[in-house]
Amino acid sequence: MKTTAPEGLGLDWRRTAAWVAGLVLLAWLACFRFPAVWAVTGIGEANRPFMDLYGILAACDAAKAGVDPFLPNSFDPYHRPHVYTEWWLELGRLGLSRADTPWLGATLLGTVLLAAMVMARPRTRAQGMALLLLLVSPAFLMAVNRANNDLVVFVLISGGLLCFRREAWAGRALGVVLFAVSAVLKYYPLVTLVVLVELRSRRGLAAGLALYGLVLVLAWPGLQPGLQGAARFMSQPEWLYAFGAPVFLRNLGVTSTIGWVAPAGLMTLSAVWSAWKKAGEPGVIGSASDQAAEREFMVGAVMLAGMFFLGSSFVYKLVFAIWLLPWLWREHADPVEARWVRAAAWLMLAVVWFEGTAAVGLNLLLGPQALSLAMTLLKGALLISQLLAWAWVACLLRLFFVLLGRRLMAWGPTVWPARGGRA
Repeated sequence: MKTTAPEGLGLDWRRTAAWVAGLVLLAWLACFRFPAVWAVTGIGEANRPFMDLYGILAACDAAKAGVDPFLPNSFDPYHRPHVYTEWWLELGRLGLSRADTPWLGATLLGTVLLAAMVMARPRTRAQGMALLLLLVSPAFLMAVNRANNDLVVFVLISGGLLCFRREAWAGRALGVVLFAVSAVLKYYPLVTLVVLVELRSRRGLAAGLALYGLVLVLAWPGLQPGLQGAARFMSQPEWLYAFGAPVFLRNLGVTSTIGWVAPAGLMTLSAVWSAWKKAGEPGVIGSASDQAAEREFMVGAVMLAGMFFLGSSFVYKLVFAIWLLPWLWREHADPVEARWVRAAAWLMLAVVWFEGTAAVGLNLLLGPQALSLAMTLLKGALLISQLLAWAWVACLLRLFFVLLGRRLMAWGPTVWPARGGRA
């Protein structure tokens, strides 16, 4: 499928990851030490760090007090209801409460930083700088500030992807369980089912599906209240730091669903059509690290595209872009594919930086005395940002369908061999 530089070139990834992690940690600590950063960037309230983690623990406190956490919750300063599975409420049964927010949030961020280093494994200074730019971007800082439970999902799925870097069935079975648990916690990680194409036999596929399904069946009683709560209370953000296909029109005051569904459908069909010929071309089977990079790119791309089309959320979901990096860093011999890869890489940086940079610039240069002008300029910046997001998702879809097509074509004969063959 592609050629790669020899594994020995560049710095050992642990050395590169060490200085990247150190700089990232300093940047995150500086933001909390000087909380005016959160206000200037428009990310959040300076006096409410780890706001989303606090909301989860507030739901746990409500449940322990005999209050329905799936209704607007007085234990939370924003009265946010719990819109996730009951599994999150197990934190309360473990003895955790809102008072544990500071240390639990810090632990979560440390775990996320470690997972990011292990998943990306930057080997050169250029790769280290690219990872650094992602982890200190305004989009990622929003995830850091709020300690959203998407960070927990990121850690769990990263663990599952690491399990799939090994061929042993026991490890991959653990990976399937981690994927399924992630889907229970936040629903949309159900797209990790795409990873099951790596189980290259009928027996392996059946076992993987059965294991995944078993977790979902066991979790179903705890899923129902959260799904009902999400249908009633799930927020649909717009304006600054919103991410999703409906946001562009909402920022223009248009609420029509067909206005974004139609172009989203056309974009997906265009990506499939564009990828069709490339998917049919024979590819070179790469090393184990090449295949892992492809697999992780596919998971990241389909998850980001899926969340984009499911509705609007906040840009902290772009934490999953970390999984894209190892494959985007590979050398691609096909010049057409290389152009798509470069476009996806540059658009990713534009998406995670553009809105935050615009917000900081307007806050520092104009200030409250020019509020009307600042709002006009910000509206224009947000429209540009949404167009960048659409272009980025289009690139991700096109690259995803090429990789998926090649995998399915290689996978089909092994699962359904010709008559007389073995599964």
